[in-house]
Amino acid sequence: MSKKFAKSYLIILVIAIFIMSTLTGCAGGNETPSPTGDNTGAKQEEKPQDEYIKAGMYKVGQDIPAGEYFIIPEGLAYFQVSKDSTGSLESIIANDNFSGTRYVTVSEGQYLEIRAAKMISADKAPNQEAKDGKYPEGMYKIGKEIPAGEYKVVSEGGLAYYEVTKDSKGDLNSIITNDNFEGEKYITVKEGNYLKLNGCYLISK
Repeated sequence: MSKKFAKSYLIILVIAIFIMSTLTGCAGGNETPSPTGDNTGAKQEEKPQDEYIKAGMYKVGQDIPAGEYFIIPEGLAYFQVSKDSTGSLESIIANDNFSGTRYVTVSEGQYLEIRAAKMISADKAPNQEAKDGKYPEGMYKIGKEIPAGEYKVVSEGGLAYYEVTKDSKGDLNSIITNDNFEGEKYITVKEGNYLKLNGCYLISK
């Protein structure tokens, strides 16, 4: 084989490999990515990515329907419910920084903003279950994810916080009981309540 022919053959071979690589890359790029994981440590059923609403600010009744949503953090997250879009402190109805899951209910005309998180309608949300006998940091529906009754909550090692609410509106009027604590504490929750755990976990029965 002459040098000239070998050189031409090599160029054709390189081009062929490049074309094959490009076609393979394009085919792989059409796959739908799986939903990102949450930070709760609880078992959850994964939902198709397109059912989730990404981080952003939404007008309730225009961008998203009124109702209850389940928020999954992607790191240290933040949500805020406002009565208008002025950005003033007076407009804030509810807000929270969190690294566990959250439920929030919003009404027509309100604004919902989420950062470093994604959300889904609560009726389509993955069911949170105990892992290794523990419900980790997050927010839970009593009667749906955790049975009503008495439980022990345990701090992860520092100052912890728990909160029991009558709904998921997130305002002060929703709170039934709450406490900052260290060590261990017994709590009682009823059907229809919501339980929020920060820096602590609940021991399942």
